Amino acid sequence: MTTNNPQPKDDFYNQYLPMPRSVTTFLLKFVPLLIAGVLIFGFVLPLVHDQYNKGAFAGGVSYTGYVVANPAPHLIVPRPGNTESGSDYSYYLLAATNKAGPPDNIMDFVDQWVNIEGVVAVARNQLTLLAVSKRAPVMAAEAPEGFELNLDGKSLGEFSLEGEIIDSKCYSGVMKPGQTKTHRGCAIRCIAGGVPATFISHNEQGDPLYFVLSDLEGKSVRSRILNHVGDALRITGEVVQFGDAFVLKADPKEYKVI
Repeated sequence: MTTNNPQPKDDFYNQYLPMPRSVTTFLLKFVPLLIAGVLIFGFVLPLVHDQYNKGAFAGGVSYTGYVVANPAPHLIVPRPGNTESGSDYSYYLLAATNKAGPPDNIMDFVDQWVNIEGVVAVARNQLTLLAVSKRAPVMAAEAPEGFELNLDGKSLGEFSLEGEIIDSKCYSGVMKPGQTKTHRGCAIRCIAGGVPATFISHNEQGDPLYFVLSDLEGKSVRSRILNHVGDALRITGEVVQFGDAFVLKADPKEYKVI
């Protein structure tokens, strides 16, 4: 009678017996392929999928502009040179470096000209946000000579637009993907903290269009739209143009989920 435990003839693995040669061979081939596939997936997907566009960062830059509080905190910055073919100024949304609106050292200068040092500009397509640290120096400035400030904008009429509410900071490139249900929780916290809420829609060519959201009186809708963040929506309202930026004025109660 044989007293030794024989090796099973099939490839069933038992932890107290040597691993079958076929299993070892399979793992030596499969594990490297799995690792290579994960690396390729992680590097290639962001390059081919527009939703994962990381945006562009510019740190340590300075701006001189006019601070406006509504419908969302923003800075109006004059454009140098000949602007006959375009807008005389740029419209930059403002936030802090965390999940909050711009710090008090910015908002203390509402309706005034300021110079801001060391802000981080985050841009994706035509949407640009300035992230301002509490330590960033903010100083009163003189209005640029010959610059005419238009705070009323130009009404383009009423439109019915389909799209999604996003927080302008994460979508601009601070987070990825920065939109849809996967980003809903983060976006709600950002908007609730004061990061400007923006509505993204697309034209017939598929180009993204960005609208700062406003109520019918031109005020912030921040606390009234949190339950709609990340949803597919149809918003009907007046579109007002400010330079190359747009505001969508509508009653938040009339937003339609689609």
